[in-house]
Amino acid sequence: MTRPFLKEVLNQMTEEQVTSLAHKIEKDSFKNILRFMNENTELEDFLRFLRTWLTASWMQHNIEIKEGSYHRFNIQHDLGIKWSLYVKTLVSELCHDVLNITVDVSIDENLISLTFEE
Repeated sequence: MTRPFLKEVLNQMTEEQVTSLAHKIEKDSFKNILRFMNENTELEDFLRFLRTWLTASWMQHNIEIKEGSYHRFNIQHDLGIKWSLYVKTLVSELCHDVLNITVDVSIDENLISLTFEE
C-alpha cells in the first residue's frame, strides 16, 4: 500500500471504526506474531518487536532509552491523526493484554510518542 492510499482510507473512516479495527482485528494478529516469536513475552521482547516493526515499515522513529527508567519511541509518520489513533489503540491494547502494563501514549497529527516504564 502507498502512503496516500492508506491516508485516504483512514480519512474515510470514523474514529470509532479506526479504534475498532485496531482493537478487534489487528490486535489478535499482532498477539499471534508475538506468541510465535516468544511464548513468554517480556517488555524487552515487545520492545524488540516494536523496533523491528518500525524499522521494517516506512515510519521514521527514534528511541530514547534511560537505563533503569524508561524507553521512549517517537514515531513520525505524516498520515494524520487517525493513524496516530490506530497505533495508540493497538500498542495500548497489546501492552495491556500481553504484558499487563500500561504504556504512556501521546499523539498528534503526525507524531506518536510511546513511553514504556521499566
